[in-house]
Amino acid sequence: MKSYRAIRHDIIRAKQNKNSDELHHPNQKINQIYKFLKNDNLKILELFSGRGNLSNHYKKFGILESYDKKYLKTGDSFLNVYNLIYNKKIYDVIDIDPYGFPNRFFPHIYLLIQKGYIFLTMPKPSVNILNGITRTHLISYFDNHNPNINQIINQIATWGLCHWRKVEVLDILDLKSIYRIVLKVEKVKSTDYTGVKNRSELFIKEQIKQTKLWT
Repeated sequence: MKSYRAIRHDIIRAKQNKNSDELHHPNQKINQIYKFLKNDNLKILELFSGRGNLSNHYKKFGILESYDKKYLKTGDSFLNVYNLIYNKKIYDVIDIDPYGFPNRFFPHIYLLIQKGYIFLTMPKPSVNILNGITRTHLISYFDNHNPNINQIINQIATWGLCHWRKVEVLDILDLKSIYRIVLKVEKVKSTDYTGVKNRSELFIKEQIKQTKLWT
């Protein structure tokens, strides 16, 4: 006899295969996209694009590059990101819309964006039945097996500083079992962000000072 967890998992999988709006929330996601994107010459990266619920809308805003293992046969989205980083690709918009937790993308996903937006789907840990593996996974990323939304977004913003990206949370949609988060990302100079002048700047100023003393 199947456990409650197994039965619930089968039900969710069946709804995923039917592209159920109950799980995908396409209308809410689409409205959020139009709320924040205005330009039509953007470079857009869509990960876990699925059956393209959002793809046709993103194409209205620029050049779209989509990846999905099941429907587009483009391989694992996590591995594709490493290849994109290696090839030094830069995007204005990144959409991360997995069924599971997107934590493995951080912090290196920030290397693919210097100024723009990240649309992120984050499952709610509190409404999922977490096994030991998932609990340990969440502890390793958030120092908590059941982080709340504030802990989640604070950690995501902190990861941005690993690559000197200033991260601002613009919007959070509460969609039953998931959050849909909009992040504004901007690359900053480490010296400007921290208020610390690097040695080369100090050296140049010292040389100018010494020159003035001798003239």
